[in-house]
Amino acid sequence: MKAIFKLTALFAVIGVTTQASATQLVYEPVNPSFGGNPMNGSFLLQKAQSQNAHRPESNQRSFVQRFQEQLERNIINSLTRRIADGDLVEGVYDTGEYTVEVTGQPDGSVLVYITNNSSGEVTVITMPGWGG
Repeated sequence: MKAIFKLTALFAVIGVTTQASATQLVYEPVNPSFGGNPMNGSFLLQKAQSQNAHRPESNQRSFVQRFQEQLERNIINSLTRRIADGDLVEGVYDTGEYTVEVTGQPDGSVLVYITNNSSGEVTVITMPGWGG
């Protein structure tokens, strides 16, 4: 019993005589958006992208669809250029999605009716006459 008492006393003396050392805890963020090291940015982005399960829908258009869209753009571009240059070309132009009707007015102005074929919505554009 005396040996246990001596051993306990020895541990108590050692515990009291040693100095406790500690430092202040300082938080340092990892994410550079919140003040962390900028070198972590690409690593964190790569980890986030690898965990992302979302895949965007593939909107691959066929050659015919791309050709039709390009043809519509060219018709509208040509028509717009001719009207802006003062070369009035009256008529109805069907681009597939839209029907464009160009009519000249007696005062020299031009009315352009654009009809969306799928919704039936009509937009009217009035261009004043040039020098007339």
